[in-house]
Amino acid sequence: MKTWMRALLFISAFSPALITMAYVRYDVNGLGSDVIQLLIVGLIGSMLPFLILILIRQQGEIFNLKITKIESNDFMHFAFFVSYFVPLIMNAAEVSVTAIFFVVLTAFLLLWLSSSLPAHPLLRIMRFRFYKVESSAGVGYILISKRNIRDPHTAGPFQMISDAMLMETKRD
Repeated sequence: MKTWMRALLFISAFSPALITMAYVRYDVNGLGSDVIQLLIVGLIGSMLPFLILILIRQQGEIFNLKITKIESNDFMHFAFFVSYFVPLIMNAAEVSVTAIFFVVLTAFLLLWLSSSLPAHPLLRIMRFRFYKVESSAGVGYILISKRNIRDPHTAGPFQMISDAMLMETKRD
C-alpha cells in the first residue's frame, strides 16, 4: 500500500476533533460556512479509515509471515480521545479554517515520513486492535487485527498496509 494511504489513515484519527470544533463554532457563532466545512471534513475523515481498510482487503496481496513476538500497542488511544475534546476545553472558536487546514496538512506530511500508525481510536471503537510484532527475521511491524492475539504463532495471514504496517486478514 502507498505511504500516502498510511498517512491518510493516521490523520483520519483526528477527524472527530473537527466535529467537536464544528460544535464549538456553532455554539459561539451560530451556523456558518466554517461550521459546515468542519462538519463535512470531520465526517468524511471519520469514514476514511473504514474505506481504506476495505480497499486494502480488496486489493492487498495475502501472505504468511512467521511472527515471534507480539505486544499490545493500544496505549496511545487515551491521548487521541482527549484530543477530541480539546476544542471544547480551549474554546477553539477563534481558530480559522485555513489555520486548521495547514495544521492538518503539516501533520499529514509528518506522518507520511513516519513509519507506523501508533493508534487509531475510530478503528478501536470498531474492535480493531493494534500490536507491535516482530518477524522471525527481526523486522518490526505494527499489526492491525480484529482478534485479541496472545500467541504470536497464531497470527496471520497478513496484508501489507505499508513497509512497517500489516493487517491480519480473515481466516478461512
